[in-house]
Amino acid sequence: MHLPQRLQTWLVMAAMALFVAWFGAYTVWMHEAHLTAKSDLGQMDLAIWNTAHGRPLQEMKDETISTRLTDHVEPIFLPVSLVFWLWDDVRALLWLQAVALALGAWPIYLLARRWLRRALCPAAGAADVGGRRADLAAWGGLTFALAYLLSPALQVAAVSEFHALPLAPPLIAWAFWAVEQRQWARLTLAAFLLANVQEGMALLTALLGLYAAFRAWRAATGGGPDRTRGVIAGLGMFLFGIGWFYLTTFVIIPRFAAEVYGLSTTPYVSRYGALGDSFGDVIRALITQPGKVIQIALEPLRARYIFSLLAPVALLALLAPDILILAAPLFLANLLSSFPLQYAGELHYSAPLVPYVAIAGALGLSRVIRLAQRASGRDFVIPGARGNETAQAYTALLLVVLFAALTWQLVAGYTPVGREYRRFAASAGSQVTAHHRLLARFAAQIPADASLSVAADLYPHLSHRKLIYRFPWLGEAEYALVDVTGRTDMHPIEVRDAVDGLLAAGWGVTDAADGYLLLTKGAGAAEIPDAFNDFTRAPDAKPQYPLDITFGEGIRLIGYDLAHDLKWRTTQIRLYWQAQEPLPPGTEISVQTLSPTGDVADDTALRPMPAQVWYSPERWQPDETIVTTTLPWYLPAEWAAVIGVHHGDETPVPEISRGEATVTADERLQLSAWAWRDGQPAPLTESSNIHPDDASFAGDEWSVALTGHTLPETIAAGTRLPVKLRWQTDGPAPRDYTVFMQLRDAQDGTVASADGTPTWFTPRRTDRWPTGGYATWDAHAFDLPTDLTPGAYRVVLGWYDLATGERLALTDAAGSAAGDEFVLGTVRVKEQIAHTADLCCATVPECCASLE
Repeated sequence: MHLPQRLQTWLVMAAMALFVAWFGAYTVWMHEAHLTAKSDLGQMDLAIWNTAHGRPLQEMKDETISTRLTDHVEPIFLPVSLVFWLWDDVRALLWLQAVALALGAWPIYLLARRWLRRALCPAAGAADVGGRRADLAAWGGLTFALAYLLSPALQVAAVSEFHALPLAPPLIAWAFWAVEQRQWARLTLAAFLLANVQEGMALLTALLGLYAAFRAWRAATGGGPDRTRGVIAGLGMFLFGIGWFYLTTFVIIPRFAAEVYGLSTTPYVSRYGALGDSFGDVIRALITQPGKVIQIALEPLRARYIFSLLAPVALLALLAPDILILAAPLFLANLLSSFPLQYAGELHYSAPLVPYVAIAGALGLSRVIRLAQRASGRDFVIPGARGNETAQAYTALLLVVLFAALTWQLVAGYTPVGREYRRFAASAGSQVTAHHRLLARFAAQIPADASLSVAADLYPHLSHRKLIYRFPWLGEAEYALVDVTGRTDMHPIEVRDAVDGLLAAGWGVTDAADGYLLLTKGAGAAEIPDAFNDFTRAPDAKPQYPLDITFGEGIRLIGYDLAHDLKWRTTQIRLYWQAQEPLPPGTEISVQTLSPTGDVADDTALRPMPAQVWYSPERWQPDETIVTTTLPWYLPAEWAAVIGVHHGDETPVPEISRGEATVTADERLQLSAWAWRDGQPAPLTESSNIHPDDASFAGDEWSVALTGHTLPETIAAGTRLPVKLRWQTDGPAPRDYTVFMQLRDAQDGTVASADGTPTWFTPRRTDRWPTGGYATWDAHAFDLPTDLTPGAYRVVLGWYDLATGERLALTDAAGSAAGDEFVLGTVRVKEQIAHTADLCCATVPECCASLE
């Protein structure tokens, strides 16, 4: 091999090794940080481990022994299970997945190198002085192998626990290479394995069979055994793929799904409700309603999905539609799904599409070269002076592809330079802590052959056993293990009630520490030891935002932290407390997060802090620093936390000695306000889009001036129209006035109203405004009717006395009355809400509130 080509080969291998090292370590780190769960790593691991022990694809659903065949047909797990004969650890699956994904780069390199060399040497006897053309082709192969490895759609599959689909890319790439090499036996093996990855891959196998048959028929001129073998192999792949898809999708899955779910078809057909209620309806809609299909495909998040798949190869894949069409079944299944994570390129769903895009990109570039040669009338690359320009043009095209792959990696990738990894690393819970490592102590106390009920986030750490249930399901469990600080789909009170129920039923505490609780059926202590409550103690606390605020004489707040998940825009508030003296029985701490209009975004009364559930304030010791942490909350674009301490009917007034906080009108504590800006949390500052106003209202020896406002230009019917007002006054009013706001149509009819006390997170009564040039923001929101006619509407406001209905007068520059209302501005109402391009909002409706 020529030296430069050997270098490129080693570079491809090095890139593959780096991919395996990074993403193997990345996913193991996530696992050790308890960021994996029963769904999906735990249930996959259980089925594969059981397969390795003679129970093919056996898993658990609630308290019933079940099978993976209720959801998917994945015979590939049979050979995968052999990995546990070498390393009996769930982490073996994570490393295996990284290896499988990386292996797809090698056949892509070989394919791209061959196709580009053919394009660079179109004539059978074309000179290749010094192997220059071959070197250039090898650089092209390296470029497309890197584009494959740098594709975020591939990388996200590597960090999404473990699934079957990420095992498909190397098989797809090797199938293409086998066709190119006319190695029909290897093609048949690759196709057979691909079809057995998952039922949907059978359709890809079928189309690859047609492609192989066509290439064999076209390439082997003059007939002959090779041509015949290729056509037969290809057609056999096609028939096998179609038959296996039918058998798995319409016979096997419905047969097992009916037992568990009561369904007569695959559970995932429901994701295509916009196109029909059955697989046949969906196919008919694709054929008979192309306009509807295109409309769905052009929704912003779906359109971004299409671009994101093609971006790493600089869209060159579009020049090889004959390759892309082979991936149409999976591509359409993702694109038209109603499940946002599927059509947004998240999780594992798009991994098999990446080799098609990379291969199509290489073929597309080879076609560009051929077109350029035809246009110029000579070889694209000719050694010597005349060839320098065309060689440089080819090199420039490779650099464009590499630049596109690196750019999209920065935008959406999972390597250290990628945005998604940087968001992950900066998010709460991404670090492995001493608490996570403590799990090993509890796992060691559970016999390997014991049946177990375990919390969802601990499930994959203990799933190498025949019977394992998701807590609180018990079945035949002999042990139960929970971590009350971990990620769980259970309400904190439900967890406490389930534990109390087990203790009352004769289960005992075998071990407990730092929020972990190991229970044994019929054995152990009757009481939970105090060491369990260590998760609430923070002896070395260094709050991110220090405070010194006392509530009466009993309790002191010394600071708080904010912990965010930047991708899913959730926030947890950690509050650090010190009891100054034993607290009265029934002492409770409440935390609410409020929007500027005073709407409650979340509340510990609804979703309590686990620390209070397990270690109530009345048990706190004066020498302890206690940390209470809220559950992850989806919060508005602008929000503030309000805290209260309650001793029965008594609510001590907070006294602020240090820190940015205020006392509310109802004598609670309001912390500093925060806002989500461009996906990042930041302290709330004055809006930059304030419209200045100069309107004054007066009456009863009190006046107030409107100096600015914010108002959206457009809004959709059926949504909330937010309005912010900035008021200025010299002192308190003699009574509590109310702001009235009305939305009026062209005929001056009121179509919506938003009356209320001035509010900025909490109510601000005008008779309690301070003296001395007081300025305050005030937020209101209209609830717009869903049938509101599109068009322009005026926003009108004023003041009135709720008791008498008497309005304040609007005054002119001379102080004379000029009416009693002010036209704030005009807003245009649209007919409907546009589909969001934001993944979090599309996936979790509560997340939409955080958008600006």
